[in-house]
Amino acid sequence: MNRLRVSARLATVTLVAFAIIAASTAVAWIAVGDSAGQPDEEPDIGAVTSALAFVRQVKSVADAATVSTQASMTPEDLAESRASLDAEIEVLHRQLDALETAGYAQAAAAMRDMTVELARRSAEIENRRPELAEVRRESERRRQELIATTNWQLLPASVASEDDVFYRLITDGGDAVTPDDLLRYSRLALLTQQVDQGSVLLEVAARQSDIAFVATVEENVDLVMYQLSDSLDVFAEDTQQDLQPALIPLSRDLVDAAYGDANLIDMMKSRLGLAASEARNIAALEGILVSLQTEATALLAQTIDSVGSVDRYGGIADALDAALATDRHLSAVAAVATARSAPTTPLGEMPAVRDAAAAGFAGVRQHLDVLDGAGHSDVVAPMRTSVDRMQSNVDNVHDGRPALVEALQSAAGQRAQLRAFFDYQLRPAVVSSLDNQLYYMLTGRSEFADGGASGSEPLSREELLRYRHLTLIFNSLFRTFSGLIIAIIISEPTLIAEAEERFATAAHRLESSIGYLEQEGGSEVHPQLVPLARQFIAFGNGEANFFDSLRHRLPLIAQEAQLIESSRQATLELQAGIDTLLDDVLSDAAALDPDANEPDARVIVLVIGIVAAIATLLLAAEVSRRRDPESV
Repeated sequence: MNRLRVSARLATVTLVAFAIIAASTAVAWIAVGDSAGQPDEEPDIGAVTSALAFVRQVKSVADAATVSTQASMTPEDLAESRASLDAEIEVLHRQLDALETAGYAQAAAAMRDMTVELARRSAEIENRRPELAEVRRESERRRQELIATTNWQLLPASVASEDDVFYRLITDGGDAVTPDDLLRYSRLALLTQQVDQGSVLLEVAARQSDIAFVATVEENVDLVMYQLSDSLDVFAEDTQQDLQPALIPLSRDLVDAAYGDANLIDMMKSRLGLAASEARNIAALEGILVSLQTEATALLAQTIDSVGSVDRYGGIADALDAALATDRHLSAVAAVATARSAPTTPLGEMPAVRDAAAAGFAGVRQHLDVLDGAGHSDVVAPMRTSVDRMQSNVDNVHDGRPALVEALQSAAGQRAQLRAFFDYQLRPAVVSSLDNQLYYMLTGRSEFADGGASGSEPLSREELLRYRHLTLIFNSLFRTFSGLIIAIIISEPTLIAEAEERFATAAHRLESSIGYLEQEGGSEVHPQLVPLARQFIAFGNGEANFFDSLRHRLPLIAQEAQLIESSRQATLELQAGIDTLLDDVLSDAAALDPDANEPDARVIVLVIGIVAAIATLLLAAEVSRRRDPESV
């Protein structure tokens, strides 16, 4: 009987213990399940990834949408580019959908409105690209055609005609040169100059890139073409057979290039109008992109803050912040590193610019230290090399900037000096000499001669030669002047030889005629013409001439351009490194997912319950054994 009572007590105790263990296990199971189900205990890494992807996509769209249209862009290229841009904008919309789903609906809605406006502006630009590209191609084709026709057909025909007419005048023995013959030759010499100047002005119109100069170019073209048309009307009634057959038709083609259907002036206006419209749309587009980038960056910072609010993700947030801070400092120093020198560059602000650049580089290095300490040394190490190279480039640019700015300012001064000298001294002296010589040959009077008259025969051989050389000087002026202007404005070293050859050819002809006038000038020639002409030539071959200045200036420009290009490449390398760092950090964040690396807490509770139950059974069996007398 006693053994049965003991067994009953044990059974009762054991059942009670099992009940307690089962209840405790059930409560723990529910509590652990509720704890695991709380969404605010783990950050939304997906939101950070989506925000970062959106920021990158905005940059990609900016690179594609803000490219200016070039003549080299074929219709196939433009169609492919537009399809790609449309696809990239569609990606932006899908990324905004993901951000809305992640709980950032308000920010996503604001950015969606900007994206819609971005798509509209981009469509306007893309719609007009084919027309602008075509007019650019046609302008370049017409320019090349104009150069070839003028240099190889029209000018040779004009010069040959002028030479033939003069040769007849100077060699007709015994026949007096009539005033009509003299006026005819004078007009033919002017026609050569009009053809030369008109063709160059039309070439300028074909490659003009600044809409502010449209009116000036058109006014100059109108003046020259009016004079050329007047000359052609006179020669249209000319019955003599000493002109080259191609001269008049080709000259009329030149006038048609200025006034005919699809003329170069209208083409210039159309091209520059389309380019200005595109520039305005691109500027508006850039404004939208800046706003969109600002909003996207702010959202990215917000998502990173949500990551940092969780203790175990604090290091991840710090690394993300450091990578984005590196990007901000890099953008600031890149703007300084890629700025080119100009005549108007304020050298007085250089110390402040240097300090700002040094602070930017210090910021980049500071945040790279943080990323290095976070375990990303393999990515940071090459980035440090790029930063060092970029800062060295910037320092070298700043060191060389004073000399380059001085050289550019000198070139601007040379251009102003040449323009004033040509317009207000030399050209008036040549024109007045030419007019006075013709007037003297027709009337026997000279405004430069003492007493107002000369005893020479009005139509002597010497007077004809003098007038001939004056016309040659007049015709050579524009070519010589344009060669000097090229020496001032070009920035491509390979064009130095071409500019010098252009100047030397015209200057040689000019020098030959000056030499003749110096010996046989007579009282009809402006007294300052010869010294002014020699001073003009000295601009191109004298001491400290324009070409020497060009040889000094172009290496400075090339050196700066090389340093800037190196800095641009370093910037691309650093941006690629930042992208890699962000991807690595987000990968590290994903690796911290507790569900992926830690055992399920419910399983742990269940195991503990089972172990407790087994332990209770073992304890009960042990107590029963010790109380059973037969077990001893």
